[in-house]
Amino acid sequence: MRALPVMTAPHFDPFALGDDPFPHFARMRAAGGIARGIAPYPEVADAHYVFSHELVSSVLKHPALLQAPPGTYEEVRRKLVDQAAMALLTRSLLLADPPRHGGLRRPVAGFFSRPAIEALTQGLRALSRDLVDRALADGHVDAVAGLAVPVSFWLLQEILGIEIEDPWALKSVTRRMASAFDLRKEQPASIEAYRECQAFVEERLARHAYRPDGMVAGMVREVAEGRWSREDMVANIVFMLFAGQETVVDALGNALVALDRFPEQRALLERGIVDWSSAAAELLRYGASVQYAVARIAAEDIDLGEIRIAAGEAVVPVLGSGNRDDAVFPNGDRLDLTRPPAVSMTFGTGLHVCLGQHVARIEIAAMIEALFTRAPGWRLDAANAKRRPSMSFYGMSTAPLVFSRAA
Repeated sequence: MRALPVMTAPHFDPFALGDDPFPHFARMRAAGGIARGIAPYPEVADAHYVFSHELVSSVLKHPALLQAPPGTYEEVRRKLVDQAAMALLTRSLLLADPPRHGGLRRPVAGFFSRPAIEALTQGLRALSRDLVDRALADGHVDAVAGLAVPVSFWLLQEILGIEIEDPWALKSVTRRMASAFDLRKEQPASIEAYRECQAFVEERLARHAYRPDGMVAGMVREVAEGRWSREDMVANIVFMLFAGQETVVDALGNALVALDRFPEQRALLERGIVDWSSAAAELLRYGASVQYAVARIAAEDIDLGEIRIAAGEAVVPVLGSGNRDDAVFPNGDRLDLTRPPAVSMTFGTGLHVCLGQHVARIEIAAMIEALFTRAPGWRLDAANAKRRPSMSFYGMSTAPLVFSRAA
């Protein structure tokens, strides 16, 4: 085999990009689509970042790029699990490798299937309309707290089969949990938030406060029949409470900002030229809420493009860059609601493709539909909209909307 070049000097710094990383992503794609860069977490030395749609897809599907391969990564893994909350996190679907990943995924996948989610669509649309109608009476609403949070937690509780009495309180917990997944230079300050979310789960399990037809009840059966440990169950309920709404909330804020930035695309929805589902798919591509996937570690020496990745090195797929790749999405840095369907990286791909992809699409479609049909004069108060302080999670802390009296 011919020797491939090895890049040694870090030259991609994700911490220096600010709120608009996309022009730099485009430059990285043009420069070959792969670069060594600054460590994504303090537990690893440095990493290779991949930017093109082709390379992002290849990394996410590569059988030798794992969450926790044996060998040199074991020391890194031990650092991750020094804290009990992080140890719990490593038992989730997100951080499980095959074959364990399949054993965790199979029992829950059916709850996220297209038929299962579409059965909840009417309730979801009704709730979205009701929330917009209430906001109309006030003349304004923060679309993050007043629309996305209650909608996403309602659907999540229907899937899980547990009551979430105060979604805003639980949202404050999961927002603090996010630092564990974020690109960061220091240890995450999210341990207490994990304990709070775990306590929420443990309390409901102790009271058997879950419906017999929900996902939690299915997890309980997996434990009773010896296929899962109790720790597996708790970890994955915590993870579902986090991932099942965090990204959707961000995606709605991004969608509203995108429609404000591209008024000619908004006009297509106002005139009924594009259906809500197609619009949701493009809005999710353009405004992907997760920009960087969790780092994969090479279990052996592998070749990516023209670069040799040594065993034990980290590779970070830049999902937000793959979603803007002109080779797959012509003029990818523009929102185009008439764009033909293509495989976006918003939900990843391969074994770890997001279980909630159908959920996200119908949630965004329902909320956008409710805004355009119940409050057609809505507009984003862009001057007071704020982006959340995160790198991996690209979303809005606030997205205030105001309504015209004619609406």
